[in-house]
Amino acid sequence: MQASKKEQRGVIRFLAADRVGDREMYRRMKAVYGEYSLSRSTVVECRKRFFEGRVLLEDDARPGQANRVITPEMIAEVQDLVLNNRRVTVDEIPSVTGY
Repeated sequence: MQASKKEQRGVIRFLAADRVGDREMYRRMKAVYGEYSLSRSTVVECRKRFFEGRVLLEDDARPGQANRVITPEMIAEVQDLVLNNRRVTVDEIPSVTGY
């Protein structure tokens, strides 16, 4: 049975509230979800977080590169740059265009 991570985390939250142990929890989830089950280490980590008071089922935000908006004007500028100078490299484009 295929299920989302969020759905499986809900099951982990429920079983954690019922004081089900790591091994038993993983065994039950593997029996229900089969190959689509979360890994044992993920089940253990999620259970630990719910015992520590976590209530959300969604992933935490992760640090990383900020999302950028790509406009038609930006696309046109890069396209013009490449068409006018076929030898421009990918590394040179940001220094010329600013993005």
